[in-house]
Amino acid sequence: MKTIALILLYLSLPLFIFWWGWFEWWVALPPTLALGYFLFTFYKSSEISFRLTFESKEITPLFACLLLALFWTYSAGVGGFRPQHFDYYKHNLIFNNLVRYDWPVRYVDGSYLCYYHAYYLPPALLARWVGGMSYVHYFIFGWTWLGLGLLFMLLYRLNGWKLVFLFLFFNSPEAILLIYDAFKSSNFLHFLNDFWHNDHTIELIKSPGGLLFHSHVDTFVATPQHALPAWLSTAVLLTFWKKQSKAPLTFLPFALVVFLLYWSPLAAVGFLGLVFYFTLVKKTLFLSSFSNIFRLSFFVALLSYPALIFYAGHIPLNEVNGWWWSFLNTPKDTVFLVVFIVLEIGVWATMIGMGCKNQTISKRDFGLLLCSLLILLGLTLYRYGHFNDLARRASLPALMVICWGISTLAFKKPWMIVTLVLCAVLPLKQHLRWFSSQPYSGIADKKIKDFTPYSIHYLSKYHPDSFDVTAQYLGKVDASYLRYFAPNVPPKPKVVTRAFYYWKSTFQLTDYEKKALRRYDIQRLYVKFFDVDWDVSTRQAVPKAAIRFIDNPPLEVIPTVFITNRTLEKLSWGGVDELSKKIAEKIQNLTPLPFLKQGESKQPISSRDEIQIDCDWSLATRAKYFRLLTQLKKNLPAGTRLSATIRLHQIKFYRTTGVPPVERGMLMYYNMDDWKNPKTENSILDLKVAGRYADYVSAYPLPLDLVLPVFGWAVVYRNGRFLRFANHLTHRQLQNSSFFKKSTLPNAYTVLQNGTIFGIPVRRGDLFRVEESTLENLKISTQTLAQEIQNRKVTFALYHLDSLNLTYYAVPTTRVFLPQGKGVQDPIQQLFQTFR
Repeated sequence: MKTIALILLYLSLPLFIFWWGWFEWWVALPPTLALGYFLFTFYKSSEISFRLTFESKEITPLFACLLLALFWTYSAGVGGFRPQHFDYYKHNLIFNNLVRYDWPVRYVDGSYLCYYHAYYLPPALLARWVGGMSYVHYFIFGWTWLGLGLLFMLLYRLNGWKLVFLFLFFNSPEAILLIYDAFKSSNFLHFLNDFWHNDHTIELIKSPGGLLFHSHVDTFVATPQHALPAWLSTAVLLTFWKKQSKAPLTFLPFALVVFLLYWSPLAAVGFLGLVFYFTLVKKTLFLSSFSNIFRLSFFVALLSYPALIFYAGHIPLNEVNGWWWSFLNTPKDTVFLVVFIVLEIGVWATMIGMGCKNQTISKRDFGLLLCSLLILLGLTLYRYGHFNDLARRASLPALMVICWGISTLAFKKPWMIVTLVLCAVLPLKQHLRWFSSQPYSGIADKKIKDFTPYSIHYLSKYHPDSFDVTAQYLGKVDASYLRYFAPNVPPKPKVVTRAFYYWKSTFQLTDYEKKALRRYDIQRLYVKFFDVDWDVSTRQAVPKAAIRFIDNPPLEVIPTVFITNRTLEKLSWGGVDELSKKIAEKIQNLTPLPFLKQGESKQPISSRDEIQIDCDWSLATRAKYFRLLTQLKKNLPAGTRLSATIRLHQIKFYRTTGVPPVERGMLMYYNMDDWKNPKTENSILDLKVAGRYADYVSAYPLPLDLVLPVFGWAVVYRNGRFLRFANHLTHRQLQNSSFFKKSTLPNAYTVLQNGTIFGIPVRRGDLFRVEESTLENLKISTQTLAQEIQNRKVTFALYHLDSLNLTYYAVPTTRVFLPQGKGVQDPIQQLFQTFR
């Protein structure tokens, strides 16, 4: 009974954590008292002693079960010490969010993490208390190992090592069809090679979520959050099925159902049928008085209502549900369904029937096994969920009972032995593949810490052509759970560092610019130190437009270096390493000493806390550029962070363009369209163009900062070809000039006569396209990206610090861009306040 007591504690602990971590105290208190009272009465009636005393004959099986559980846990990739199944993208992301976010986990869009959390909560809570991301994988491993060890110990007590080893290799009889696949193959060696290297799981109806019952090892490898509670609950039920006990059996089976409601609701559905049969045979419920039934109902309601409140807020899913025959499109599909039922249920039914006939299975046990077969039959008739999740999860308890029943048989018939061997082929292959470097066809290449700073929404990137997979894990913004029952813990605001770019060759601030730095509480300046371009005459990379400091910077400066892509195209591999050294030396030589903190006169600021490289690399130059960044990092002083600018196309297609080897990326949310094309509407900031990329920002695998444009220009064309830029020209200036008339092209004006206007020589027919970053578009962009950027610590910068740029947004001259009645607020201040 000690093992059962530990299992009940194991299954109960996440409920206590969930109630007190995700609900108000007045919601958590009633179920806590009810479950606490149940556990107390169970231990008291069972007369359990918690002193660690073992008979000598128990010690060897105990350690053997723990070692076997250790092998399975380690080999399956739990904790990330071995390669992990594709499903661990989800597991690791959930663990990451549970450790990083306050509970209940809420996201910037207002939704909350709505999933069955029981498996994840104890390791996540320990990680939050001790070490965070650095230790969470150890806690996950230990938590899973403990559950599996308790299971193996209880299986050993149920039917010895025979049941334990049958459990390890238990699989559906559908594997018999491997014989058909082997004979159908024209090349048997090719079949064996394919069988070994691919996940050869047989799904009889080839559709998303085709009809399938997993083997035990496959279930544990992919979904331990479903497997462990279903197996533990079923093993406890089987233990009480076999023996009489003083324990309160009226409440226990239904308590297990409630535990599963929090661990795996679909597994609870399959387990409920076994519980009803158990109570029918044991007569623990149906012969009870009305008062006992009422107490049981009240007990179940007390334990269940937090889960029901929580799940009720789930985002509606567009699931594929219905009777299986409504999904059968061809006669072949119908044949497959019949074959599946015959193999999946008929083979086990034949063995169980023979066992009953030979009296190796009692009539009482036969009834329980028959109930399990009927549950499986029902699951083959109805489909629920995009991946047919109901059949995969709800079948776990019934398959566990059948595994136990088969272990009681005497395998004297050759066909029974052959059948079991064939069923064990796929699990055996999985065990053997654990010793290879590629144990699964799809392997998760991200550990738990790698998902920082992403939310659960990131999961959609692994199912781009599938249904909305993220919706499976989200609760609605307006859910009653959040409004009335969840603790009032608002999402943590972003920690925003305000910054400007300074993109001139002489560092000398005007009084207007100095006041702007103080007014907007700017903490950082990204100063272009120099450009790197290819010199055709010397055939080498050379610095150009190096900064000259006339004023001492009043706050932290991030040296920024712009590198042209043609430099990388021309540069040799040896030249890459040499250039990295020259860049580091040049930055050091140009750094003015001392840099002082704002308002201080003695304590210098290090100009080398961060270096930023700006380059629009291409596929052809990616390898050289990433090599340059790697070598530059080595040539910089220890502790210097390296960041890089990221364009929108590099965000969306990062799997192709690559992710630079730096600590952070600066998202350049401007220059997003082709300025050389006269038909372009606005190359600086076009929300239509931006919309093609914005949804991909949250998936970028680097912490991101953001820079938005606060500049404008006119792009000048002659004979349809780009001529030059004319900075700071506005629509109003061109509209008020007799030199221009409005063109049919967007934001464009045609020159009417030859001459000079705004200091620019022009000819009749020249085209001026005015491009401005309006406050309205900037605010929309700011709000969008505040939602998309997932890391909490963000630098929000504007490009660039210039008196003419800032005066364009000065309050008296920009009321036209502000909502009516709100023209008095500083527009630049509005931008900084919007990003939060």
